[in-house]
Amino acid sequence: MAYVALYRKFRPETFDEVKGQDAIVTTLKNQMKHDRLGHAYLFCGTRGTGKTSVAKILAKAVNCENPVDGSPCGECASCKRIATGSDVNVIEIDAASNNGVDNVRQIREGVQYPPADAKKTVYIIDEVHMLSMAAFNALLKTLEEPPSYVLFILATTELHKVPVTIKSRCQRYDFRRIDHTTIADRMQYILDEEGTKATREALEYIARAADGSMRDALSLLDQCVSYYLGEELTLDMALRATGAVNTDIFFSLEQGIVDDDTVKVMNLVSDVVWSGTELTRFTEDFCMFLRNVLFLKLSPEIQKTLDLPKETILSMRGLGEVIEEDMLLREINVLREVQQELRLSSLKRITLEMGILRLMRPEMDKDLEGVLNRLIRLENRADGAAEEIGNIKKELADQEGEIENLKENGVTIQSVSADLGKGYSQDNPSVEREAEDMITKLSPEEQEKEYTDRLLQYYSSDVAEKIKEVAGNWNSTVSKFTGITRRALSGAKAYPEENQDGRVVGILIIAKKIDSVPQNDLFDREGEELVSAEIMRITGVSVKCRIVFEGDDGAKGAKRGLGFTNVNFPIEHK
Repeated sequence: MAYVALYRKFRPETFDEVKGQDAIVTTLKNQMKHDRLGHAYLFCGTRGTGKTSVAKILAKAVNCENPVDGSPCGECASCKRIATGSDVNVIEIDAASNNGVDNVRQIREGVQYPPADAKKTVYIIDEVHMLSMAAFNALLKTLEEPPSYVLFILATTELHKVPVTIKSRCQRYDFRRIDHTTIADRMQYILDEEGTKATREALEYIARAADGSMRDALSLLDQCVSYYLGEELTLDMALRATGAVNTDIFFSLEQGIVDDDTVKVMNLVSDVVWSGTELTRFTEDFCMFLRNVLFLKLSPEIQKTLDLPKETILSMRGLGEVIEEDMLLREINVLREVQQELRLSSLKRITLEMGILRLMRPEMDKDLEGVLNRLIRLENRADGAAEEIGNIKKELADQEGEIENLKENGVTIQSVSADLGKGYSQDNPSVEREAEDMITKLSPEEQEKEYTDRLLQYYSSDVAEKIKEVAGNWNSTVSKFTGITRRALSGAKAYPEENQDGRVVGILIIAKKIDSVPQNDLFDREGEELVSAEIMRITGVSVKCRIVFEGDDGAKGAKRGLGFTNVNFPIEHK
């Protein structure tokens, strides 16, 4: 026996099997029970909501020999003929291919003859909005006053194309979209009947993807079950079978856009492309994701109307806290434009990538909205710089507190000099002389600052190992830097730097020159202190930094600052 698609195999046979249209079903059952049927009905609504199914059930009910509570019995000869499509008294017409005056003329001639072995002759005209205006006009009189044994049922997905003269002659029923819980419950019932298993989250994903259409949901379910025949259907399987992506991709992509991380964003887009995801569908889903984030930001109470897991809603609300409303609205508008372009583009990947770059670079748009978003980005960067300055001030205040504590304990600059000479260089008195020479060359304020920094480093027994660890994990550390500092240090290398005594006293950073970044301004002494503050924020290690460019003398180990002379290079970067 040939395989029958699930949506056809499990088409409702009675009013009680119709899901998600309770008001319409109740009305029609009451009309059947109390003999109050109209002569013409107009069923309208989106695809897959049950218009044709209810029309066939109504046709069976009016001709059923033994109706049960207003529904057809399904056992009598009339019900069986209609179910198999062999009843000559129920005539289904596809208006898309029979839309002319001649087709309507056949209907007008047919209604003159009463049914031979049924109560009524039923005309089901599907996609009635496809009829020509001349055909509509030819149908008017027959539709207004048909014989008592004739019933017209018109169905359409585009009500606005149906003339008002037709609407006024029919009882109109609006079929609403079916909620995802009802669809998921129906799919679970079908799978139980078929002896197939699936997780609830997989069914709920398919139900949401169907957008309120039971037929679309069952078609997707059929596809997923066939793809993993004999296995329990999971959410990941459903995503792969339908060519969709997990919501986590959208979170990562939007976070990359917010962080201005072009490499991360482009890698995510590449993963989506190579996974075989349909890019128009991906853009539509991303746009819907941002719409949900925007709504949750505007009104948290709206979460009650969103068909999303609680964990996803909480994550969306957290993401919305770091994005301005105007920025979200702009991104949604840009994605709407990209989606339209994708439908016509032969270079879909490039179209999507250029659209994502527009999200990251508001300056590409020259309109008022683009200018506004550029101002927002500048404000955010200014806020970030202010936060970095605040962190530096806090660190300096902490160091001043430690200085006062050392003074209270009787530690002086001279004792530090003695400790540095005796404790770390007993066999090499030149270290003590070097410290004394530096004291004479610096002002009192500079002396106290330099020796305090030395003290804070050398009095920590594990500081050398911590500095080596920072240098060894340099790439990971730089990826967590903020703003222009991360871009300026892109591709840089870091090495522990030693003094003449072989002790690790800081980090040497060898940066690559990047024309688009003002590195010369960043890599002065204040810039080096800013990098040190970033390292402190991320790793908790207080360390002196020296930044040089590739090819400069400083990269070869020239003396500077605290007497850096030797660079320890054998560090594997992670």
